[in-house]
Amino acid sequence: MKKILLLLAAVSSLIYSKEIFFDSHYTLWSSPDILIWTPDEESPLDPKEFCLSLKRNNTGIGEPKCRVFGEWSRDSIPMRYGKWLKNNLEPGLKPEYLHARHPAMHAKIQALEDNIVLFVTREENRIKAAIFDETATEPKMAGTVFYSNDKVALSDDIASTFFDIRTKRRLTKQERQKKMTEPDDFYKETPDFRGWAGVALGYSQAHVPLTPKNWTSSHEKSQVRNYRITKDSTSLWNFIDDSDPFLNVYLGGSWYGFIGAELIYRFAKHNVKTDPKDTVYQELDHWSFYQHEIGINVIFSRTYSYWKWLDISPFAFLGFQYSFFVEDIGLKDGVKDPSRAYTARIEFEDAYKGALVGFGSQFAFLKHYGLGVRTGISSRGRNIYSDPTPDAAAEPTTIGGSTIDWFINVGLEYHFSK
Repeated sequence: MKKILLLLAAVSSLIYSKEIFFDSHYTLWSSPDILIWTPDEESPLDPKEFCLSLKRNNTGIGEPKCRVFGEWSRDSIPMRYGKWLKNNLEPGLKPEYLHARHPAMHAKIQALEDNIVLFVTREENRIKAAIFDETATEPKMAGTVFYSNDKVALSDDIASTFFDIRTKRRLTKQERQKKMTEPDDFYKETPDFRGWAGVALGYSQAHVPLTPKNWTSSHEKSQVRNYRITKDSTSLWNFIDDSDPFLNVYLGGSWYGFIGAELIYRFAKHNVKTDPKDTVYQELDHWSFYQHEIGINVIFSRTYSYWKWLDISPFAFLGFQYSFFVEDIGLKDGVKDPSRAYTARIEFEDAYKGALVGFGSQFAFLKHYGLGVRTGISSRGRNIYSDPTPDAAAEPTTIGGSTIDWFINVGLEYHFSK
């Protein structure tokens, strides 16, 4: 039991011996120059032992060089900032709260080039530590470890806590100057043109969410009798299934990150809603319509880059489309002479035209691989409206004066820009 308690105490001590206040992911160069800076009278770290600890705890670090940063220790401006930092470096603080305000201190930090400053100070039984580099006027990383009189153990603790990250090749002077003139990834210029191509699966239905159900219930419950008769012929959904999956293929682009256009093609299959009680359908094997739609959208969007690997582009769109319905009908085997109702069945217009409106968002990963989500409302209507004639029953009936549906789809995309 005593051994177990001792083991638990040792594990607990290991877990709570370190605390990271924040980590802004600084760059650790291979074979770095580590400048140890402290406002204390005596540095708690031994530079030689600390370099050996870096090599033990990070095998990819190469040949680091460590020394006390005497230049800052003898300068009143860094020392004044260091003493303020010692008193204010606490858990829960954001890095920007520790921002160095004196212009001369800004200049000293920005002159570090690719050197790394390790700020250390002792406070009772703990060591406060922070990392500085040339990219920011506040610490990039900060935290605490337990103080130990054993210089080797203390160096190992700090090295494993603050320097256990993958290293990068140090830049040459020319590479560093080029990098300093490059725009920040989050504020770089918007490409003149951004294009995309995608394929999506979706679902559509007559009922638009958040609207009264009785607006479309008659369409959803409608059935076709005698190959042509329904209570209402205004909407195509009185004749064919109003809720079906569809395939969407699209190609588009935007200019200057604001306005764009998109060509779309949509395909779906809708079965005719025949009345199962109608005996005239005993001759029928199948009856459906293939829906083909082509259209163009005008898109208004804006791109946000919260992470280097992800661009998010919410958008709204407005467009128009033409819809074509191709009939697929067949009689059962053995039926040679169809009924008169079969030959005089309803027909659709050659084409229906309508509008689309909606919104969505694109998610581009690593600048090229995207996921697109959109939802909206689309409509279809007849080109020509005519009053029924006395002999209308003898001729096929045209239908679909006003057809509206809600849709949603999710697609895979490929993005490119110039």
